[in-house]
Amino acid sequence: MSSTRNLRQNLARSALALAIGAATLSSQTVFADETTGAIRGAVVNVENVTKVTLTDPERGITRDVSVSADGKFRFGSLNPGKYQLQVLNADGVVDTQMVQVGLGGTTSITMGDTGVEEVTVTGERISQVDVGIAESGLVISADELMELPVARELTAVTLLAPGVSRGDSAFGNNTSFSGASVAENVSYVNGLNTTNFRNGLGFSEVPFEFYENIQVKTGGYSAKFGRSTGGVMNATTKSGTNDFKFGTNLYFDTDVDTAPNTRTAFNEKDARDETNTNVYASGALIEDRLFFYALYNRSVEDQEYYGRISGLGYQSSRETDFWGVKLDGYITEDHRVELTAFSDERETIEGQYDYDSDTDTLGDKYGNTYYERGGMNWIATYVGNLTDTLELKVSYGESEQNRTTVSDADMLPVVYEYTENAAGEAIWTPMGNWTNFLVEKGDDAREMMRVDLAWDLNDHFIEVGLDQETNTSFADNNLSGGVYWLRDPDNLYNECDIASECPSGANVRRRTYSVGGNFEVVSSAFYIQDTWRVSDNLELQAGLRNETFENKNAEGAAFIEVDNQWAPRLSAVWDPTGAGNQKVFANWGMYYLPIASNTNVRLAGGETYIHDYFDWDGDCVNADTTPCNVGDQYDQVVYADGSVPDTRGLVDTNIEPMYQSEFILGYEYVMQNGMQLGVKGMYRDLKVSIEDVAIDAAVIDYYNSNGTWDAAAVGGAPVEDVFDGFHQYVLTNPGNAMGIYIEEMDEFINLTADQLNYPEAKRQYGALEFTFKRPFDGKWAMDASYTWGHSWGNSEGYVRSDNGQDDAGLTTNFDQPGLLDGGYGNLPNDRRHTVKAYGHYKLDMGLSLGANFMWQTGRPLNCFGEHPTDLFAQDYGDESFYCDGQLVRRGSVGRTQNYWNLDLSAQYPVEFGNNQKLLLSLDVFNALNNDTITEVNESGLNPATYLEPLVYQAPRSIRLGVRYDFN
Repeated sequence: MSSTRNLRQNLARSALALAIGAATLSSQTVFADETTGAIRGAVVNVENVTKVTLTDPERGITRDVSVSADGKFRFGSLNPGKYQLQVLNADGVVDTQMVQVGLGGTTSITMGDTGVEEVTVTGERISQVDVGIAESGLVISADELMELPVARELTAVTLLAPGVSRGDSAFGNNTSFSGASVAENVSYVNGLNTTNFRNGLGFSEVPFEFYENIQVKTGGYSAKFGRSTGGVMNATTKSGTNDFKFGTNLYFDTDVDTAPNTRTAFNEKDARDETNTNVYASGALIEDRLFFYALYNRSVEDQEYYGRISGLGYQSSRETDFWGVKLDGYITEDHRVELTAFSDERETIEGQYDYDSDTDTLGDKYGNTYYERGGMNWIATYVGNLTDTLELKVSYGESEQNRTTVSDADMLPVVYEYTENAAGEAIWTPMGNWTNFLVEKGDDAREMMRVDLAWDLNDHFIEVGLDQETNTSFADNNLSGGVYWLRDPDNLYNECDIASECPSGANVRRRTYSVGGNFEVVSSAFYIQDTWRVSDNLELQAGLRNETFENKNAEGAAFIEVDNQWAPRLSAVWDPTGAGNQKVFANWGMYYLPIASNTNVRLAGGETYIHDYFDWDGDCVNADTTPCNVGDQYDQVVYADGSVPDTRGLVDTNIEPMYQSEFILGYEYVMQNGMQLGVKGMYRDLKVSIEDVAIDAAVIDYYNSNGTWDAAAVGGAPVEDVFDGFHQYVLTNPGNAMGIYIEEMDEFINLTADQLNYPEAKRQYGALEFTFKRPFDGKWAMDASYTWGHSWGNSEGYVRSDNGQDDAGLTTNFDQPGLLDGGYGNLPNDRRHTVKAYGHYKLDMGLSLGANFMWQTGRPLNCFGEHPTDLFAQDYGDESFYCDGQLVRRGSVGRTQNYWNLDLSAQYPVEFGNNQKLLLSLDVFNALNNDTITEVNESGLNPATYLEPLVYQAPRSIRLGVRYDFN
């Protein structure tokens, strides 16, 4: 954003002060939608103004607006970029200025004869505080990211923002925003929601070259945004202009070091490299009217990793052929349409081998597993400036994601053998040549529609809108070979009765599991929002959002519908001096989270989940390693029999939606030299959570208390035999009373909170954040932040880092009351202290140096074991907050090691004739090769392995780049 701009002095005492005070009271959230920006300004000391003209010099588009009686004007729905503004009266042009518009922002401008001495400043213009914005987060452009050592993916960009932390490795490459779980975020590309609605983890993968701007919202977002209790990632893509541009680049990434070995992983043999090739072109199909940007990306990533005790080695290759197109068509200067389409289809082929870690010998190949991901995405948008004060935007789009995992050996049954070593350490040994435990065939499809209308009434800016998403998940999941055999030759796991069930002690368990169907989630919302410019230095915003979620089972019937979720959003911004260089801001709002479609599949699908237990001689095995000489069946546990459950027995009739409240109070100040300082406090409170809970103990108490159990209706079985601890799981708000249908008795009953015996789900987050920004002045720039943050309660949220469970909303956390004993404390995403700093320095010779630094305290640690008294919780194994029979409260054991990381970069441009440029770059990630332990074993069942390292900091790697551009 390098240019020569005018710095106006003495603003507070001039006629300009009033004008710029009114002009700068414009909100990024209000005066712009999620894909564009706006300009708001005032004309002073000019008589008989006829109009203000805006020109897009790159596209030849010109728009005119009239000026109000008090000299104010506004241009909305502008693509980010540079624009020329001109004020005209009867004598012609009286003032001309260039204006930069950012994503989601409003640029303030004062034009005309200000009567103020002007000082010319070379380099970046000195920034003013945006005194209309009460959001938290950052906006960064693709050009700025090019100067930094940042991994070329969206997650790495979010980590630049204060209050954002990397999630556990079990969930892939995801981040936690302001204490929320990693599955509570939402991601948009040009207004299209590309978030994984199956379980909230991840989003469409888009190459860096396709992005133009990325906005990271960590809190305080307006009523226009919903379906998130974490953060918002909002990106726009590049667009074409009248000038033809072409370019290509090649990036090669490779690990140059390895992490230390763990007990289970032979990390010193790890290898990874990735090659990214991009080709792009942009320009005008019809000059001044129709523009295009097109990109093709070819990515190949190869990895190797080996187990130390599993006896398995893996070699994988992921290939992506991404293509993306952005079309912008101007019907007239006031009406335009745009189309964005891209495909991120990709396939990972993972070969599984026999591996002997003692001799470092790679043996026979068992077969390949194929992970098919990604799909087609597109969105079409109409933007119309119906009048100078009325704007309309209409969008429709679709997003597809493949979720299929199959292998060459899917006909072979899964077989494990359970043994223990001399120290009592559990050993799970995979047997046979199967490669893929769960065969998953499925896909997700989203259809979205959105309408937004904005009306500028001078001191009030009114916005109304509605949007709807129809999300459909198809699933066909089965065990490899249709069955999972667990061989227990020493009777250490299944614990059969030797006297009556397995005389020799040896026994086996056979699991039969499958689930499938088509599942639909319909999510709709509408909002209204008013921004009121109360005075020249005070602005209030009041918004109200209403959301409805409807989840359907495999038969298409709604099994849960939560409507009238009213989410108020309020904010205030005060400019104490009216000079536009400081602001005090406050924000309060309520945010709702829909129920993930994973809940439809798991809870309301035609699921079969049966355990059959058999006597066994302990020696005989078939060629596929399944047991032979299997004796009598001594037990059967039916968790699900394949039928679609009665929807009345799935959901509490009193259920309330999941939501959190949020409050933000902050102050920002821009010094005369352009440096920006800020301080902000945030508090989040998860007021209501939705979880699945077992109600068996409560049902037993209910029927034994009132004596209405009709044993004859269930073949003479007492209530204890039917409700055996795991018979009925219900979606509810833990800690509340419940109304639920009991199929066996064909009646609805009311269970009290005391009978259910679950505590309320709690999650709170408090943070104090300090920020510093030095805008680029032609020489160097830096952003830095320190965040003190605390996340505490008994519920992490959608997913559970404690055990790596990604069943959104269906984790084990609230499955039995005993699992919550001692469960209140510091949550997994509690990172008490975080320091971040990034920036770059440009030398006179053209060489640019960049750095990205983060230091953070570790995550809280637990000691998990078996519950000593709750028999139902005891069956979950090491899921309780007990060690050796003693209560060990959540997060009370200590923390993982403090983490710090330094990435460095260097770039050198080579320019030659005809507007051609060659850029050579080198990035070094984890430059000092730190090997911090980031995750440990928190199971206390075996003291010998408790707190042993599981995951280390990513080792040092480099990225080499060559980029050619013709402009």
